[in-house]
Amino acid sequence: MDKQVFAIRTATLLGAFLLFMSTYLSAKSYVPTSSDTVVSKWTVVTSSDSPREKVASLLAQANMPGLASRFYGQASALTEQLLNASPKDRQLLFYKARIAQHYHRFDEALVLLNDILSYQPNHASALLLKANILLVQGNLTQAKRTCLQLLGVTELWISGACALEVNAQEGKASNSAEVSYTQLQNLTQHKSANSNVKIEQQLWLSQILAELAAKQGLYDIALEHLAAFDLTQVPVSYLVLWADIQLANDSAQQVMSTLGPIVEQADSFDDALLLRLALAEQQISQQTRLWAQRLTQRINVRLQRQDTAHAADIARYYLDISPDRKKALFWAKINWQHARLDADQRLLERAMNVQYNTQDDPQQPAGM
Repeated sequence: MDKQVFAIRTATLLGAFLLFMSTYLSAKSYVPTSSDTVVSKWTVVTSSDSPREKVASLLAQANMPGLASRFYGQASALTEQLLNASPKDRQLLFYKARIAQHYHRFDEALVLLNDILSYQPNHASALLLKANILLVQGNLTQAKRTCLQLLGVTELWISGACALEVNAQEGKASNSAEVSYTQLQNLTQHKSANSNVKIEQQLWLSQILAELAAKQGLYDIALEHLAAFDLTQVPVSYLVLWADIQLANDSAQQVMSTLGPIVEQADSFDDALLLRLALAEQQISQQTRLWAQRLTQRINVRLQRQDTAHAADIARYYLDISPDRKKALFWAKINWQHARLDADQRLLERAMNVQYNTQDDPQQPAGM
């Protein structure tokens, strides 16, 4: 297996309710034998003092396992309702931009962010979100320029981390990652001991450091960076990165034993996590392909809905789980239209190689 781990972005996770309904309608009726029987579980957002605070709460939790499709939907509906009354409210516009980013409506998100920044150029969250979107789109020069606009607005290490994440996408991946990793370590070591670092900032920093270490093949060091947080309390993107590093390190059993229970206990299944569990099953040659079966169900839902936001997961499915070189290339190309990180480029290259290299066996799943 080609042991490379590349930049990870948060997957947009839709259709959980649709999958639940299709499963429910095909099942026999079930009558609990006791009033104490738990027939379903559902995460509930506690009431906030205001609708605006409820939107913030929904968005803060939406990237946790199993919550994206429902929480982003609720946040979107409530944000639109509030914007009808206050169409110029910049915080609400920022929430709308975050929601648009989640659904891969990047151009819409950039319009909203530019509008916010035209009135409030020092809006740190808007600058960081804009830089991230530009990075995903492959607009590295603009992304770095946006990161540098954070100088004097936030602490130096935040602007530096933003810029170094962009730098790691430039040039030869391993060399860029090595330089960026060293510079980011030096930068964060000198940040103020009194810095009031928010939990989401520390999560972001740990992911960047882990990604940069993993790109160099330093898997154990990468996992040390991710060990700073309890894996039952982190967002999907964090778990995806952790699982990819474990798989690259031939630790599929660790993925099964750690990630499996987290996914089982979530309100619904996330495509990106199902994919990693299916890859882990395949790596250890597990006879019972439970996770692959569940992933197939989700992919079928995506195909019925023509869900391009999940194009990367669909392409990986047709490369590694259920090989189909034409479909893999089709979805890899769609993904490339939206996202152009080095991971997306390598995904497209893999799909093209399988499609056009007659020496490859299209029935042989490729490695990472």
